[in-house]
Amino acid sequence: MSSLPKAIQGTIYFATLFGVPFLYEVHPVLPPAVFYSVAFGEALFVVDSALTFVRPRASYYLGLVLAVIAFAATVSQPEHYQLVASGDIPATATIFVGLATEVLLIVLVGWYAVSGRAARRSPS
Repeated sequence: MSSLPKAIQGTIYFATLFGVPFLYEVHPVLPPAVFYSVAFGEALFVVDSALTFVRPRASYYLGLVLAVIAFAATVSQPEHYQLVASGDIPATATIFVGLATEVLLIVLVGWYAVSGRAARRSPS
């Protein structure tokens, strides 16, 4: 297995593991309906982590979709910008680590998709 699939899998595992303390951190501040939707997203990351063992390629693309949704949800919330501006170090660190993980997963899977197409097109 090349290093790119390993990097994608590692990023998916990290996103899943990072979600556990994230849920603990946001539980007291989110309304129940919002918390349950975030918890559902975390459950999808758990499924994605398990999927890396049986259907890695499908897992990569599911991870891409989840990362795009999580990224869009993160950057669209003005409360996140207020937390960063307030100087709350743990919340700011959580936001930045989460965003970095999402961006990394998007870039890695995009690179994987492009490199896979290029490899199929080149003559052997």
